[in-house]
Amino acid sequence: MDLQKLVSDVYEIIDAQGNYDNLSDKEVYAPSIQVERRNVYFILHETQNKQTVKTLVVYEDRDDAKEFDAKDSIQDANKTLIIGDLNETNWHALAKRFAWIKPTSRHGYKYTFGLGDRLGNASNAHLRLFKGRGIVPVLAQQSIRELLLMNRTETDVLLDAGWSVFEEGYTDGWVDDGDHVKNPHEVDYAVKAGCTMITLDATEKIHNEVADFSDEELDAKYNALNKDLVDRFNETYLDKTFQISDDAAVHFSKRDLEESVLIFFGAVKYAIFIYHKFIVPYNLDFEISMDETIVPTTPANHYFFANELNREGITPETLAPKFYGEFQKAIDYIGDVKRFEDEYVVHEAIAEHFGYKLSIHSGSDKLSVYEIIGRLSKKHGWHVKTAGTNWLEALRVIAHVDPKFMVEMYKFAYENLDDVASFYVFNAQTDGKAPKPETINEGNVMTLLEGDDSRQVLHTMYGSLLNAQKSYEYVYRDKFFKILKENQDLYDKYLNIHIAEHLDLLQGLAKTKEEVQAKYEPKINE
Repeated sequence: MDLQKLVSDVYEIIDAQGNYDNLSDKEVYAPSIQVERRNVYFILHETQNKQTVKTLVVYEDRDDAKEFDAKDSIQDANKTLIIGDLNETNWHALAKRFAWIKPTSRHGYKYTFGLGDRLGNASNAHLRLFKGRGIVPVLAQQSIRELLLMNRTETDVLLDAGWSVFEEGYTDGWVDDGDHVKNPHEVDYAVKAGCTMITLDATEKIHNEVADFSDEELDAKYNALNKDLVDRFNETYLDKTFQISDDAAVHFSKRDLEESVLIFFGAVKYAIFIYHKFIVPYNLDFEISMDETIVPTTPANHYFFANELNREGITPETLAPKFYGEFQKAIDYIGDVKRFEDEYVVHEAIAEHFGYKLSIHSGSDKLSVYEIIGRLSKKHGWHVKTAGTNWLEALRVIAHVDPKFMVEMYKFAYENLDDVASFYVFNAQTDGKAPKPETINEGNVMTLLEGDDSRQVLHTMYGSLLNAQKSYEYVYRDKFFKILKENQDLYDKYLNIHIAEHLDLLQGLAKTKEEVQAKYEPKINE
């Protein structure tokens, strides 16, 4: 690399005074350029073997530049120009200079959207789409299971997102979510890695079996609790109606109360413990997942959970009920949309009453309900979590560029679906409608990314596909990433179309699923 030429690039950048449209060196990635007095920082893009290789360039005072991990350097008067990798040391050095590249919490932000880039190369495209939208992106959002399946760490996720923020010059703020952490060890790991938000998955404290109790079993279990506790619950809730807005009220029958207590009070107590041990000391953004249940969250369940937190002076940033209908992975909402809207009104009123926003989990592709969520959400806004379908957009690239390879991947996914049967609930497990591998060929392989059942097969098998080995070598992973890196522009295009459909409906820029799909060119023909 010609360091003297890079010094000339620095002079040109300083002289340009912020207008970088006509820089002579097209390898300088203009959105990344930062000038502070006469210190200059940017990312260089070089093409090697059809892939973009990225290098950090720093030009600053000699003593200060020593904080960076330099691969090479050159002196220029009292300045030093260094080049370095996009690694952890260099990101932390930049973060000391530009606080906006560090993740923040969602406190005070009305609209937030989780993106959960599992592959580590989607954030640049997402940031270009989010500029000017008024929505805070949660770029880093990975569960422990996802980290294990992808052989990544929380630090990997933070750095992949953080470097994209610097590279795109995105100064509007972003969030790092330690997603679906279940125990103190996992929470501590996420916090120490730099997550600014915690999504507490209280699955192990939620007692789903109670939903199947008879009235007699429910009474016996409830009345076996400490008498003072039972008396307090009865006095507070039993046969009471809480008018929470002009349009919504919550009533507690005996069964409503007993189910709410026996299913959720353990989770409430656990959330209180996590709040005091981690959220307050580290000033974190707190989300609580109530949705790990076998039945939808009733208004009474939701009100009880929120009110018991409020009694302890706790207001989460977001809370995720299990909404009516099915939020299966990778496909649209399944259920009566009108009933979803009617029940969303009540859940939204509860959230507004207690001062937080609702969180919609498994939000990818739920185009039928986004307009409702956007229209009905009030003062505190909304939070939507998507993630895995970025992987399906990556597979769209594979199908477009190397359809034969895509056919091979689908065959493996279809034949090994039992690998993930215990992780997910999805129709492709049971209805037998997913196309058989022998019906898929290079001519029709793109249809796999359009059908619900084939999408679910591919979506849920990302870990098995990328970790499959033969003779100690990956079967698919290396070739998959090679194709993706060589076709990053196409991947970026698919990502933007995919997420723009979601955002336009949430923001009222389109009214129906059909309208938003018509707005963007059909992907299947590309």
